[in-house]
Amino acid sequence: MTPRICRAILIAVIDDLDQRLIRELASDARQTSAELSHKLGVSDTTVRRRIHHLQEQRIITSTVVPDASKLGYSIIAIIALQVDLGSIDEVARALVDYPNVRYVADCTGSHDMFVGAWFHSSHELTHFIKDHLANVRGIRKSETFVILDVKKNEVGWLQRLE
Repeated sequence: MTPRICRAILIAVIDDLDQRLIRELASDARQTSAELSHKLGVSDTTVRRRIHHLQEQRIITSTVVPDASKLGYSIIAIIALQVDLGSIDEVARALVDYPNVRYVADCTGSHDMFVGAWFHSSHELTHFIKDHLANVRGIRKSETFVILDVKKNEVGWLQRLE
């Protein structure tokens, strides 16, 4: 199947109730099926069956989202990289196993890759840039953005789109 056909089939599987259920779970995944059924105006059994189906189809997954600040991290950085095009996979491999790195993605535009990472201090961020990034073969240039304040953080928006 082509990607367009797969998307069309997927959209057909997700109806308005599924979309409302996903929104409710995204806002608070700890809600009981009884609470969800009351909010959505359907039976408890319908909610449980729909959740099971959405999980079975891998449309939704359950995950734990840690709070960086409560784990002692005070700096969230987005690092934009310009990379030798023949080295993108090699650079990614060098970054994904680094403990502070939370996100690595190839992209288009003036940068080739974005890296998201958490650090306990500016010293730790500096160490990462000078001692780790500087030694990764294939990186031509980096630009680091320190996040000052997050206004919205919707879980799951940074994910692989199949």
